[in-house]
Amino acid sequence: MTRVKRSDSGSLAALGPADEVELIARCRADERSAHDEFYHRFRRQVAGNLYRVMGDRTDLDDLVQEVFVIAFRGLDKFRGDARLSTWLYRICVNVALGRIRTRKRRPAAIGVLDLDAAAIDPSLVERPETPEKSLERRQDQERVYRALEMLAPKKRMVLYLHEIEGLDLKEIAYLVDSNPVTVRTRLFYARREFYRVIAGDAALDTAKPADDSEDAT
Repeated sequence: MTRVKRSDSGSLAALGPADEVELIARCRADERSAHDEFYHRFRRQVAGNLYRVMGDRTDLDDLVQEVFVIAFRGLDKFRGDARLSTWLYRICVNVALGRIRTRKRRPAAIGVLDLDAAAIDPSLVERPETPEKSLERRQDQERVYRALEMLAPKKRMVLYLHEIEGLDLKEIAYLVDSNPVTVRTRLFYARREFYRVIAGDAALDTAKPADDSEDAT
């Protein structure tokens, strides 16, 4: 059985391109240890991607499992035109979009900071945040996610990927299976609607998220 590569800290070592090809080949050959390695190597990344896109932990474990089911079924069609992590991110985006479309209401609480804080190395933080600053940042994040909830799912996704993840139009187009021109148009309208909500022009207590069928882009 092939031993899983680990770094000196005990965490899984990063995969190089050749290692990715080997791991994919082993998974395609239905090698159990390869499936286990694939899952354990990417689970935290997948969970983090879903958590940040969704803004809460609701059904997070189920969504993670859904991503890996889709990934394992789709590995035979993976052409290697993107890194494996990017391909998985694309699956995360589509799974998140599906859940955003179907869930009837947004959970009352958002725990956006929890996952981010867990990923920070305390030794790299020179000045820990004061409780007041931490509360202010949490309130800002909750306000942003409340506003995002008011957008149609496709608009919400491109706005999130561009403004929060910092991805360019071409990267977003790959993740949402679209083209840069459509993404640019969708982003323009998403920004306008988002700032309208933030400014209080939309009634958060009565307005409902737009349906994608109303989104001409």
